[in-house]
Amino acid sequence: MSTQSLRASQEVICRYLDQPEELPAEIRREVEAAWDGEAVQLYAFLDLNSRMELGRQWLALGPKHVALVHESNDNAPIKVESFKRTQIKAVREADGLSATVLTLAGNPGEAPLAVLRYTHRQRRAVENIRYLLDQQIEGFDIEPKGSAEGIYAESVSQAVSEAQAAFAANKLAVVWRLISYLGPYRFRVALGMLGAALMTLSTLMPPFLSGRLIDKVVKPFESGALDAGAALKLAWPILGLIAVTYLLMEVFAYVRLRSMAVLGELVARDLRDELYGHLQKLSLGYFSRKQTGSIISRVSSDTDRLWDFIAFGVVEVSLSVIKLLGLGVFLIVLDWQLGLAMILPVPLLLYAIFRHGQTMQGFFLRAWRKWSNLTDVLSDTIPGIRVVKAFHQEGRETERFNNRNEIVVKEFNSIHSIWTGFWPKLMLCVHGMVMLVWLMAIPRLLSVDTSGLTVGVFVSFLLYMTMFFQPIEVIGQMARMLNRATSSAHRIFEVLDTEPQITDEDAAVKLEPVEGQVTFDNVSFSYDGVRQIIKGINFDVQPGEMIGLVGPSGAGKTTITNLIVRFFESTGGRILIDGVDLKELDSGHFRQQVGMVLQDPYLFHGTIVENIRYARPDAEMMDVIEAAKAANAHDFVCKLPHGYDTIVGERGHTLSGGERQRVSIARAILANPRILILDEATSSVDTETERNIQEALDRLIKGRTVFAIAHRLSTLSRANRLFVVDDGRLVEEGTHAELLQNEDGVYSKLHRLQQELHEAYAV
Repeated sequence: MSTQSLRASQEVICRYLDQPEELPAEIRREVEAAWDGEAVQLYAFLDLNSRMELGRQWLALGPKHVALVHESNDNAPIKVESFKRTQIKAVREADGLSATVLTLAGNPGEAPLAVLRYTHRQRRAVENIRYLLDQQIEGFDIEPKGSAEGIYAESVSQAVSEAQAAFAANKLAVVWRLISYLGPYRFRVALGMLGAALMTLSTLMPPFLSGRLIDKVVKPFESGALDAGAALKLAWPILGLIAVTYLLMEVFAYVRLRSMAVLGELVARDLRDELYGHLQKLSLGYFSRKQTGSIISRVSSDTDRLWDFIAFGVVEVSLSVIKLLGLGVFLIVLDWQLGLAMILPVPLLLYAIFRHGQTMQGFFLRAWRKWSNLTDVLSDTIPGIRVVKAFHQEGRETERFNNRNEIVVKEFNSIHSIWTGFWPKLMLCVHGMVMLVWLMAIPRLLSVDTSGLTVGVFVSFLLYMTMFFQPIEVIGQMARMLNRATSSAHRIFEVLDTEPQITDEDAAVKLEPVEGQVTFDNVSFSYDGVRQIIKGINFDVQPGEMIGLVGPSGAGKTTITNLIVRFFESTGGRILIDGVDLKELDSGHFRQQVGMVLQDPYLFHGTIVENIRYARPDAEMMDVIEAAKAANAHDFVCKLPHGYDTIVGERGHTLSGGERQRVSIARAILANPRILILDEATSSVDTETERNIQEALDRLIKGRTVFAIAHRLSTLSRANRLFVVDDGRLVEEGTHAELLQNEDGVYSKLHRLQQELHEAYAV
């Protein structure tokens, strides 16, 4: 789809949401004039007024000022309320079910500087401004990265993402985009089109020859003008031409079917390859927003639905239009009166097909969403079948699947109801055209005067008329196929048009090797662009140092490790690896030197050796065994029926939790990372297994920079320093002994609580 088309689509969506695309130039001039020329750095649209009714206001931020602007109507001028940023002493937010109230407060006891009200779809744009104000209040002077228009446009794109599903892009643009995938197969396309064109031309010959046979052979024989021998002598060549024509028709049909069927499979394969490859480039945030079943259905079902349309739909529609025009000419040439009776109603029929297709489009989009909901149940329950059986929820899951399956059937039955109701009506009109031709032709055939309509011409006309309805029927069928295809194409292109949130620079730096120094410089982060999870964290970790991350659940410990690996991009501050900004590094090359051992280790369906080799597929078998020994996994692996060639099943369900963890550690050891992340690596296992895992971890952490997360504080006894994280902030830092000296500190409270729990369990 072209940039112009996308721009037009966005404008339609913004109008639908009453969402301005950018700050109006007139308002910008008024604001900057009030600021004595100071430029607008950021701005946000506020869609609620003081009465919580829909309104139009703007919040603008400059280097030194903040302005609240009320848009003018036909009778009122623009009103600008401006104040200095330094007057803001606090920013308070009050969330509602569908709206938010943000208060910019000055000195205690004074009236608020501004009270802003907006719906949730404006939160991302407002949060950008709020973040800078919060940082300023805390003493950090941060400049926004990027242009005001670019930052606002990104927030708008988030606001309209859900609305985009309601606005199907221009079908023609989607079709052209699909056709572009035929480019690498031009020869096969040309061969298929040639076969289809020659087959179509061949079908025009038999009716003409049949009419000639009647007028030149049958009628003269019946009138006595020809005897049997002469009639047969004239008939054999005509019959021979008809036979050759039928033979050529089937030869051309074979060429067309063979070429286009294979072509459809090749294009569907290319779409699947591109779609899956693009999914690998997308950031983790995309997958956290999408259900697995929805993604799977796009890669499998939606690409398969395009096969028939690409293979035959485009060609059939093109040839049907050409055939319709050609047959129209033949009918007019044979008899202009009967020809007009056939041709004049055709535009009405095609318009009815077009309107029917528009109606069907919405039904198909909704049906595919219901189909995705059905596959979501499968993607949820099949991997979690142990939990289903453990809680005896087989009946509940079966009922859930059956309910969604019933919803899918109802949606498609609605489609079938509309389609089957429309098609008989269309064909009834076609039959009416046939009856009109007979009513006009019979008096002329029975008339004794010379009317120019012979039996042979009428027979040819009838045969051509029968062929004339076929392209109309094909176009009608293709309209339904087009709706199916464009609905699936929208879902596929939605993924392909999703830009990765994390991308590398053109001249990305490759550290050879990574030493392991990790620095957080006033780092902040938000998953949704609204709620800050990490708030201005600073620390400097030296190579080879082991850091323990502790704190309450939800404090932000795992988020810190995700930022180190650059699974997510920090929204503020800098993360430095060996003094180089993480955003300047080659992400793939850097991640090869980072190892992760998680609380719930993920093993792929395959053998143990394949899972250990996952980070280094070319590793020698002896290296795999040495890694397994270091991870205390070799002994239990050797006891398995097929040793290292034992199939572990999907997600490693044939192994115990401790065994999966040790295979995961062996995988990390084989990768030989310079930075190691341990996220609750010894939780949820028995004491003996924990000892085996801990011994393996002791071997793994030597000489590496380690970030270890653990709720059991005893497992962090080997850490050089402990970072205590609470509510997204680094509140304490030091050794175990140093932190215990602060009796009112977070760490001391956690330590006392665990001791009390341990004593209670011991009793």
